[in-house]
Amino acid sequence: MNKSETLVVRADAGTEIGAGHVMRCLALAQAWQDAGGRAVFALASGIREVGERLRSDGMELVEIPGTLGGEDDASRTAELCREHLASWLVLDGFHFSQQYRATVRSGADHILLVDDHGEFAPYQCDVVLNTNPYASPQMYPPRDDRAHFLLGAEFALLRREFLEHRREFLEVPEVARRILVTFGGSDPRNVTMLIVEALKGLSDPGIEVSVVVGSSNPHRSELEEAIKKSPNMRLLFNVENMPHLMASADLAVTAGGGTCYELAYAGVPMFLITMAQNHEQTVRAWGNRGAAVNAGWFHQLKVPELRVQLTELIADRTSRRTLAQNAAQMVDGLGARRVVSTMLGRPTGLDR
Repeated sequence: MNKSETLVVRADAGTEIGAGHVMRCLALAQAWQDAGGRAVFALASGIREVGERLRSDGMELVEIPGTLGGEDDASRTAELCREHLASWLVLDGFHFSQQYRATVRSGADHILLVDDHGEFAPYQCDVVLNTNPYASPQMYPPRDDRAHFLLGAEFALLRREFLEHRREFLEVPEVARRILVTFGGSDPRNVTMLIVEALKGLSDPGIEVSVVVGSSNPHRSELEEAIKKSPNMRLLFNVENMPHLMASADLAVTAGGGTCYELAYAGVPMFLITMAQNHEQTVRAWGNRGAAVNAGWFHQLKVPELRVQLTELIADRTSRRTLAQNAAQMVDGLGARRVVSTMLGRPTGLDR
C-alpha cells in the first residue's frame, strides 16, 4: 500500500453510546497502518473520552460539527474525505441513515459499513461488516451486487494489545479465584453494582474481584462506596492494562459487546448479561455456541440468584474450560487483517 492511502473512520463515543464503536474501529485502523496506510478518525462525540488514546496510536483526529448523523455531519465528513483523498471511509454507528450514506458517498473512493443487525439496507457500499456470531447471509437479502459481505466472528476486530495475550487452556484453575467485572466505558444503568452486590456475598475469602469502570461511567463514587469495605474487591478506573487484566482472569462478567471477542481470544470464560436490545441476540448466540453463560436481561436478575449462578460457575472447572475453548475457536485474532485484505482486494491467506 502507498503510505498516502488514507482511511477515514467516522464513529462516536460517549456516556450513552459507549466507546465500543471507536475502539473496534481502532483495531481496523491499526491493521490499515500495518499494511502501510494512514488513518484519520472523525468524531462528533467522544473526543474528550477517547481522543488521547487515538492519538497515542498514531491516529489523526478531527471533530465533526452538528447533530450526530445530521446533514452538517454528513457534509463535513464528505468534505473531510475529499481533503484527505480518502481511499476508504468506515461508518460505524446506528445514526448513519441511508440519506447520510448517500451524502458521504461523494467523498471517498470506497465505503465500509459496520452493520451489527442487518438494519441498514439498501447496502450501497463496497463492504458490509457484521462480526456478530449470529451473522449470516440470510440477514441481507436482497444484496447490492457491488457490496462484499464479511459476516461472523472470524472478522472480529481486535486491537494490537489484545493479540499479545492469548493463553493455553491448561491454565484453567480448579476454582476461579480471579474475577473480572467490566461493563464498558459508561454502564449508565449501573449493572456493575448488581454484580458487585452478588459477589460481595461469596463465602470464599480467597476470591479476588477486579471491578473496572470506564471514563464515562457516572456511578464511580457509588461503586467506590459499595466496595471499600470488601478487602477482596478493587475498583479500577479508566484502566490502560485491560489485556493484562483479561489474561490473568479466571472468569469475566460482562455485557454482549466487543469485549466478548477480546475475552474469547484471551481464553477467559464469560458470564454475559444483556444490557440493551441490540445485544440480546449477540448474548444468545454466544450462549448457543457454548462459548458463554447467558444470564439474561439485567433488569430481570436478582442478587441471590446471581450469587448462586456465579458460585456454581466459579467452582466448575470443566464448564469454564469448555466455555473458553469454544469461544477461542470462534475468534482467532486475524479478523482485522482479513477485513483490510478484503478492502485492498487481496486474497487473505488467513482462512481457517
